[in-house]
Amino acid sequence: MISEEAYLADFAGHLPGNDLPWLLDMRADALARFKASGLPDSKVEAWRYTDLKAIKDQLFDVQGSPDGTVPPALLADSCRLVFNNGTLLEVAMDLPPGVRLFGMTQAIAEASEFMSARLGQLAAVRDLPLPALNQAMSRDGYVLIVEPGIESMPPVEVLFLNQHGASYPRNLVLVGENSKATIVEHYLGPSDATYLTNAVTEIQVCGGGKLQRYKIQQEAMGASHIATVAGELADNSDFENFDLNLGGALARSEIHLALQGQGARADLNGIYLLRGTQHCDNTINVDHVFGATNSQQDYRGILDDQAHGVFQGKITVRPDAQGISGHQLNKTLLLSEKAEINSKPELEILADDVKCSHGATSGELDESGLFYLRSRGIPEVEARRMLMAAFIAETLAHVGDETMRNLMDQLVSDWMTA
Repeated sequence: MISEEAYLADFAGHLPGNDLPWLLDMRADALARFKASGLPDSKVEAWRYTDLKAIKDQLFDVQGSPDGTVPPALLADSCRLVFNNGTLLEVAMDLPPGVRLFGMTQAIAEASEFMSARLGQLAAVRDLPLPALNQAMSRDGYVLIVEPGIESMPPVEVLFLNQHGASYPRNLVLVGENSKATIVEHYLGPSDATYLTNAVTEIQVCGGGKLQRYKIQQEAMGASHIATVAGELADNSDFENFDLNLGGALARSEIHLALQGQGARADLNGIYLLRGTQHCDNTINVDHVFGATNSQQDYRGILDDQAHGVFQGKITVRPDAQGISGHQLNKTLLLSEKAEINSKPELEILADDVKCSHGATSGELDESGLFYLRSRGIPEVEARRMLMAAFIAETLAHVGDETMRNLMDQLVSDWMTA
């Protein structure tokens, strides 16, 4: 690990786009904001349950050259980008008209004015320390632009493969009016690697647009994974997000979403499967800025050994946002007496005409159900697996894409079998 000063002196000057004044100013401002706040600790309410001491000495680790074998795509028919240790190796080809998919470095070089008006504009990205550090240090990421009226396109699959160092992917997704898009972000690392991923994805969905985003987190078991999504939804737009967290010693998936137009809808769901001493934090903030908007959250986890899970879900309803519906649910299955979950669902309602609910439960496997299955001749291991699968199934049903649902179901099954 090198010092912050050495990193800035030796590497920051070589970041892409350093000939662009607007980008230099943005990076300098972001770094100043990060230095002013520093890494959040337990005194910051949003980080009360997640300790970042483990990543402090990794923030300025240098990533080396691409390393290792790139695995095959998860989806056979996807448009795929591959980043290996921060370097873009594979570029998607044969995109349909009206769809543009770039590496962030290429997008900044070829469309500087366009990017300057859209990159880093969302308040959640500007105001939080780790996204600010990402803005200051990012070398690359992906940019997906879908023009209005694109009703059919292949799914976009982005693989972030890392082996060492600190990775800062910066991603931007723009979905035009009445267009539909599907994105799969896949984070992967070898089992024995130690590294840091601090990713930011900015999303804007225009009126009538629909975006399905799926994240599969299979980082190395010694890695740390921080991922922040900041999004804005316009009139009658639809955003489906699903996070499957399987890897990493420390993981946090954070979502900040503003429903800014009538009829906007957000469907936010996730599964976290943890064992050993893994720690996974799911933090979601949904802001109903406009009336007649809808959101729902369903996060479920299975924790074994000494694993630690965190769920923090907040729904805010603005004073004039009448006629909204907002619901959140967190359920966790604890397979060990030493496994722990901290769950904090929260509602802040400043309007009258609303339908909101929140709830959280945690507990052990249903002993009566286990007894019933065993009494029918099913071995205990298989019976336990069946009950765990049934517990997860309701949340998996939220995955709107059948191919993705089957893929995630198989990954869940593999975890239970291991």
